[in-house]
Amino acid sequence: MKRLWPGWLLCGLTAALFIYMAAFEAREIQTMLGGMLLPDSVPLGYDVEGARDLFAAFKAELADAEKANRQSASAAYVSMHAGSDLLFPPMLAASLAFLAAAALNARRHLGGSPRLARIGLGLVFALAFAYLGCDYVENAVADALLGPLALEHGFNAEFVPVLRGLTAGKYLTVLAAFLIIAALWIWRWRDRRGRTIETAGQASPNQLSTDQSGED
Repeated sequence: MKRLWPGWLLCGLTAALFIYMAAFEAREIQTMLGGMLLPDSVPLGYDVEGARDLFAAFKAELADAEKANRQSASAAYVSMHAGSDLLFPPMLAASLAFLAAAALNARRHLGGSPRLARIGLGLVFALAFAYLGCDYVENAVADALLGPLALEHGFNAEFVPVLRGLTAGKYLTVLAAFLIIAALWIWRWRDRRGRTIETAGQASPNQLSTDQSGED
């Protein structure tokens, strides 16, 4: 278990970065937009009308920011994608892979794990990579739809279903990965509990035999 501490540290840093992004960066941008949620925060994504309203909010805020000579919500959104949200996806993908591998304690017991558990591990790895791709492409499409340059040209409805699909895919892959990870950890707990009971059952007859020998 001591060898796993870098993975647990990564999970902690990933959680801390997520909290920072959600509680500070994203919330600040949403405040600029009058409380409207960013595409990243809508699990099933915006429909065309919702995306159009969000585009209008970004554009109106951009005009106010230019008058006040300050950073706009659109620029802050693109900056977040180029900063913290550039680091977060690979960190989360690696954390998902680690949590699945740690459940099987892969270095020592992977070969002795049931086939279904090994398949689960492989699925988590595949889902982690799928999530990584969805998140990065989602950010690129969001910037193309809501970035400062995009606001100068007008609303492009063709991006909306693409963005919506990527956002939904991102959430679904992470949810599926966490469900499989939970199943792997439940399997590990039950396997360890079964081994403990079996060991205790084997120890009892031996102890009884030792006690009888002592009495003789």
